[in-house]
Amino acid sequence: MNKIKSLTCALTCAITLSGCGDFGDTNIDPNNPSQPNASFMFTYACKTMPNFTLTGTYNPWNQLYPQYLSERKTIQHSTFLQSNYGIGTFYTEPLRNLKTIIKLNTDETTRNESYVVSLGSSENQIAACRTLRAFIYMHLTDALGMLPYSEALKGDDGNFTPKYDTQEFIYTDLDKELAEAYSQFNENGTLSKDYDILYNGNISYWKKLNASIRMMMAIKLSDVAPDTGKERFSRAYADGGMTDNTERLEYKYLAESANENPLYNNIVVQGREDFAPSKTLLDQLIAYKDPRLEAYADPNSEGEYEGIPFGITISELPNYTNTTAIFDERYYKQNSPMVIISPSHILLIQAEAALRGWISADAEKLYQKGIAASFNQYGLSDKTDEYIAQPQIAFTGSTSEKIEKIAMQRWLANFMQDGFEAWSDWRRLNVPKLKPGPGSTALHIPYRKVYDTPDFNSNKDNYDIAIALQGPDTDDTRVWWDVAPNN
Repeated sequence: MNKIKSLTCALTCAITLSGCGDFGDTNIDPNNPSQPNASFMFTYACKTMPNFTLTGTYNPWNQLYPQYLSERKTIQHSTFLQSNYGIGTFYTEPLRNLKTIIKLNTDETTRNESYVVSLGSSENQIAACRTLRAFIYMHLTDALGMLPYSEALKGDDGNFTPKYDTQEFIYTDLDKELAEAYSQFNENGTLSKDYDILYNGNISYWKKLNASIRMMMAIKLSDVAPDTGKERFSRAYADGGMTDNTERLEYKYLAESANENPLYNNIVVQGREDFAPSKTLLDQLIAYKDPRLEAYADPNSEGEYEGIPFGITISELPNYTNTTAIFDERYYKQNSPMVIISPSHILLIQAEAALRGWISADAEKLYQKGIAASFNQYGLSDKTDEYIAQPQIAFTGSTSEKIEKIAMQRWLANFMQDGFEAWSDWRRLNVPKLKPGPGSTALHIPYRKVYDTPDFNSNKDNYDIAIALQGPDTDDTRVWWDVAPNN
C-alpha cells in the first residue's frame, strides 16, 4: 500500500513538471504519455473498487437504496429526487487505464519495456485487467441498463459517439471476457504485490474473484433467461469462487490522510455524521437475535439500538436527534478496510443456484456456510450454530420460502459491502420488502438510475436510440434482467 504514496507523488510530479522544460515540450500531450507506467495505472484502477461499496459520503445511494442507512442531519437523498448517475469518470480513468495496460501488453513494441513489465507477467496483467474491467461494467450496466461498451474508449480512433449496447449483449460479452481471462491467468507467472493493492499478486485469489463475478452475473438471469444463467453459473462454479474470508475483495486504507477511509474523514475529521444504520436493518437484526447487530452498530446512550426510519420527513428528524445507534467504529477508523465482495455473498449465491437445480450441491450446506462465513468475518463463529437453529433462520419451508431466507441472509451479510449487489438482489427477489419513506413522493425504490446529462449530451443520437429500445430514461424503467414485480 505504500505504492499509493508513490502513485500520488508520481501524478503530482507529472502535473507539476508538465509546464517545465524546453519550448518543444509544449507540444506533448500530458494525457497520452509516450511511456505510460502500467504499474501506476493498475493501482489507480484498483482505487475505484471502494466506490461500489460507498458511492460517496454525501450521497451513498447504493447503501440507501437497499435501506442499510438512514439520513441523520437532513432528508435529501432518501427521497429519490436525485436519481441521475454520472459514469463518465469510469470511462476516462479506470476503464481507460485498464484498456491501455492491455494494449501495452499485446503490442510487441511495448510489452517488454520496463514501464510495462514492472507490473508482472503479460498474461496476468491482461487477465487481471479484463477481470476488473468486467467488474466495473457489470455494475454500470446493472445501474443504468444500456451503455457504450463495444464502441467505448475509441476516441483515439476517431469515434467520439459510441453506440449504446443492450445489457443482454454486455452480459454475454462480459461472461466471455471473464471466462477467457480465467484461462489466461498463470499461477506460475507474476503480478506485482506492490502495485496489486487488492490481492498482493496472489493469482489464485484473482481467479476466485473472476469466477465469483461470473456467478454474480449469472444468478441475475434467473427470471429473464434461466437456461443461459444455469449454463454460465455451472461453468463458473466449476472454476471455483470465493470460499474463505482471506479471499474477499476489499480495499485497504492507510492511517494517513493521503489514503484514508472516507467515513473517517466524514465522521471524525469533519464531524458530520450524515448517515447511520437504518431502523429497517437494525430492527431485522433484533428480530432475528442476530449477533452481527453489535458488529454493525454501536447503541445510543441508553444502550438501545434505535434506528432512524428510512426516508422520514424533515419535520420528524428532530425526534431522533442524539437517540440513534451509530456506525460501529470498525467502519470509520482511518485505516478501516472497505469490503466489496465477501465469500458469504458468493456462498449464498451458490445456495440459491443449488436450490434452483443449477449446480449439483447441497443448498442447505451452502446456506449455512454462507452465514458462517459472514459470522466469521466479524469474529462471531461461536454463535453461528445457535443462530442457524432458530426456526426463522433454519433452512425449512417451500422452495420460494427458502429462496427468501437465502436472499434475506445475503441482505443482512452485505451491510456496508457492495450496495449495487444488494440493490440488484432486491430488484430481482423483492427481499426484504422495501418501500419509500413518508418523506418521498416516489411510489417505489428506483428500479434503475437515470443517465447523467454530461454523459450523453455530445452523443444524443445514440442516447435517443437507447431510450427508444430500453424505455423512458426514468427510474421506473427496469434493466433487462429485472422482470419480476416488486410489491
